Amino acid sequence: MKEKKIKFIFTGGGSGGHVSPALAVASELKKTLPEAEITYIGVKNKAEAHMVPKAGIPLKFVKSVPLPQGKSPVQLLKFATTMFLGLSKAALLLLKIRPAAVFATGGFVSAPTVFAAWILRKATFGLFKTKIMIHESNTDLGKMNKAAAKAADKVAVSFSETIRHLPKNKGFFSGYPVRSSISMQDRHEARKELGIPDDAFVIFAFGGSQGSRTINRVLANSAKKLLEDPGAYIIHGAGRPFGQTYEYHGFNDVSEILKKQDLGDAGKRYILRDFIDNMGLYYAASDLLVIRAGAGSIVEVCRQGKPSVIIPISNIGNDHQIGNARFIERAGAAAVIYERTDPLNGIDIAFADDGEFCETVSKLKNDPQKLAEMSEAAKNIFPGNPAEIIVKNLLHLCHLGEKPDEIKGTEFVNDRVLGLNSTSLEKFLQKTKSGAKKPLEPDEVKLIKNKIDMLFSSHNPVIKARACRSAGILGYSEVIPLIIRYAADKNSAPFLSRDAFVALKQLALLCETDRREDLFNAILSGLENSYYETRFSAEQCIPAFANHFGISDKERKKFMEMLFKNMSDHCFEVRADAVLAAAQISTDTEMLFKNFSKLYFDAVWKVRMAILQAFEILIKRGALDKSTAASEIDKILITSNGYTTEYELKKEYNSVMELISQEKKS
Repeated sequence: MKEKKIKFIFTGGGSGGHVSPALAVASELKKTLPEAEITYIGVKNKAEAHMVPKAGIPLKFVKSVPLPQGKSPVQLLKFATTMFLGLSKAALLLLKIRPAAVFATGGFVSAPTVFAAWILRKATFGLFKTKIMIHESNTDLGKMNKAAAKAADKVAVSFSETIRHLPKNKGFFSGYPVRSSISMQDRHEARKELGIPDDAFVIFAFGGSQGSRTINRVLANSAKKLLEDPGAYIIHGAGRPFGQTYEYHGFNDVSEILKKQDLGDAGKRYILRDFIDNMGLYYAASDLLVIRAGAGSIVEVCRQGKPSVIIPISNIGNDHQIGNARFIERAGAAAVIYERTDPLNGIDIAFADDGEFCETVSKLKNDPQKLAEMSEAAKNIFPGNPAEIIVKNLLHLCHLGEKPDEIKGTEFVNDRVLGLNSTSLEKFLQKTKSGAKKPLEPDEVKLIKNKIDMLFSSHNPVIKARACRSAGILGYSEVIPLIIRYAADKNSAPFLSRDAFVALKQLALLCETDRREDLFNAILSGLENSYYETRFSAEQCIPAFANHFGISDKERKKFMEMLFKNMSDHCFEVRADAVLAAAQISTDTEMLFKNFSKLYFDAVWKVRMAILQAFEILIKRGALDKSTAASEIDKILITSNGYTTEYELKKEYNSVMELISQEKKS
């Protein structure tokens, strides 16, 4: 009698990080349930088109595209049309195959199949009974999986932490399934096959199937230095794009850099590949891995018991790659190098520092005991068989097996600075500065500086403005030249120049002497900026400048000329802050009274409040005779049209008069 086939549809792709776990689960499913018939649904010209056929699984294609970042009507229409076509094709395939379950590993490739299955179940009032299970690789749900989790019956997760972000009773811990084809191989045999001596030190680097620009460039740029040791070898999987159109070609990029390196005979010890199929062979031959921090890479490397240098992608998906990397680092199995940008020099593409990379690799290469400890730690991070756990839960979901025991994953420590966007970062820094949150640790400061650099590298002036404010709160002095540039540039967006001065007010005390003239000129420029908030923010920087550098007669004269001019500004905030700044630096009280007197009856009571505060400043500075002060103060109109709970102007008047009285007694 012919054995009845039990059908399943697997989907997920776009990158190898989505396809690999799906193939690992498919392999385990076939081993556990030989009668299972698996069909894979993907998108043309993506990783699945290359990887799935090699696994011997039938592959069908549907249309799908990522959700557009902007709100362009054309882009949204294109997205909606493509998704409609994808959903329609996926629905036809589902109706034809009638699978027991759909298993999805995320990415935009999964969307048509998962949502078509959910729509069919709803539209047929439960007659279409296909179950839906998804797997989330990272600590935080991806965009696709966040939406799909609501449609899914069960969600497998790589980290227990993720379960709390899911609907109740949907999540279960599985770990990250790795390819069974990547079995442990013999080190000697692997090196023999690759032509590498047994006593060599082998660095194996890769950044996913399509390559990582950051890893590719830092490794290629460091090749000459690393290969100075005649016992060092580099194996580099630079990646290649899928399809005819692409933004980056890793193999070609690395090839061009290496040509310029002039490696000579050492170049024979640089083994460059585009796409590596037999990963087990290269793992076995290696001593140290250089990788990204996608869940697939770190789990696979740890299961091989390999120490690693991890360069996580910055500024994506709530910093999940940085979280993954720090998790492995804390376990003692990796060293982490963070991507950065260099906004001071206009470098907006993220990179890893060549010097830091060479130093990190060299230290590890010269410390065999440390490498051995890292290797041992790596083996113990991810116990169990994730693919087996998923298959048992999948079969139970389809009423084909008993409910498996619940497994608890390794505890994941959340970093409080990860996942902060430009707005939440500023709020967080304000709380740490005020004492509402505990002070920052040195490694947190390093991460935050990287985040601020990334914000400065944005093409959005609003994001750059927030970066200025955050830099000011943190006391990030290294970016002072950049902030001065924004402050002085009259073509800067108004709120960017304003927030540059907000930051400089806090950073002026950290400004180096060689930046004095730049800061002075920036403030002068800000005092006549067309945006009123920039003008009064620049005025607020003057006392900070004077307190830090002191002030020459020439500088004082230029500042005072602009401040007197601004006391006639149409904006009352500009008038008020001009008064306060003048009181802090002026040495000519007669000229002050001449200009202050024009504001004694100002229509806005807050300007008159500033006049009273200015007198208080002058008295405390010892720059004003008390009798003269008392006489002048009595000329100021102290009625207020403000809707405040207290008579603020009268209060300030009484405070100044009391100060004068005390001064006279003393």
